[in-house]
Amino acid sequence: MILRKFQPRQLGTFLVAFIFLVIFCSSFERDEQTSQVSSPIAEEPKPQQQQPPQPPPAQEGIPQRIWQIFLNNSSNAELDNSIHSWVKNNQDYSYTLVSNEGADTFVRKHYLAGRPEIANTFLDTRFPIFRSDLLRYMLLESEGGVYTDLDTRPRRPIKEWIPPYLRPYVKAIVGIEYDQLDNPDPSHGFSERISFCQRTIAIAPRHPMMTRIVKRVVANLQEYSKKNGTTATVLSTPDVRVEEVTGPGIWTTVVWESLSEAVGGAKLDYRNVSGLKEPMLFGDILILPIDGFGTGQRHSGSFRDGKTEATLVEHSFSMRWMKDKWGTLNAA
Repeated sequence: MILRKFQPRQLGTFLVAFIFLVIFCSSFERDEQTSQVSSPIAEEPKPQQQQPPQPPPAQEGIPQRIWQIFLNNSSNAELDNSIHSWVKNNQDYSYTLVSNEGADTFVRKHYLAGRPEIANTFLDTRFPIFRSDLLRYMLLESEGGVYTDLDTRPRRPIKEWIPPYLRPYVKAIVGIEYDQLDNPDPSHGFSERISFCQRTIAIAPRHPMMTRIVKRVVANLQEYSKKNGTTATVLSTPDVRVEEVTGPGIWTTVVWESLSEAVGGAKLDYRNVSGLKEPMLFGDILILPIDGFGTGQRHSGSFRDGKTEATLVEHSFSMRWMKDKWGTLNAA
């Protein structure tokens, strides 16, 4: 190593430069610390405000579609009036009246490739009531929307059926058809304290409740055909009780199961909905009071003339004009 000697004048100059450098560096360091301390907001986000818990919004709402089924070839005034009233009062909705031929085409298109057992059971079934019941469930499972019988009329537009504060959360609307209330025993042909209405249903496509009812009805048709030593092609009302195989009975069972599942598995029964005065939400399923879809009946505390604010759909119970074609109907 070569040591260099500094002259006194050079040494003084060097010391001055060194001291200046130390002072400059110290000043820069303090400025940087001050800068960091004076702007902590960008580094530390404020804690978020806690929001009250809300049910999750529905991923897909109820489509603007109306379905009706007519498995006969002759029209009449009742049918025409029903179609006109639904279209007139819901002009932003698509409308489809499904015939026998259209039903088979729909089922082949939407079910035959992926779920042949369901499709073939429907295509083999010839009795009109069985076909009508199963078809409404399949239409709603696949496409969603509103199904309603041909002897119904809307008293309020569909877009008003859900209270505004519940609209983001509802994926299914189910009405009560029968409520035993404080009566000692069920009446008017019903066997349970509560029966849910399946003459009018509104629901989002692919809702688990519809998948469940489609599977259950197909299983029932296959089971009862086997029990009676026949096939779905010739199975009819003398062999079975329609309500329990395809109609309101099995529908009510499935609705109860779906409501229980929607609230986390809690056991529900008639006490949760009997005497209901306002719509009640269970998960994403909205249950209506008796007058929602069941006004004008001789039971269940329903409003007789159908003019209450709670009335959404009026049922004329005039499907008896199809009795010869459809078999015995349980009109109230």
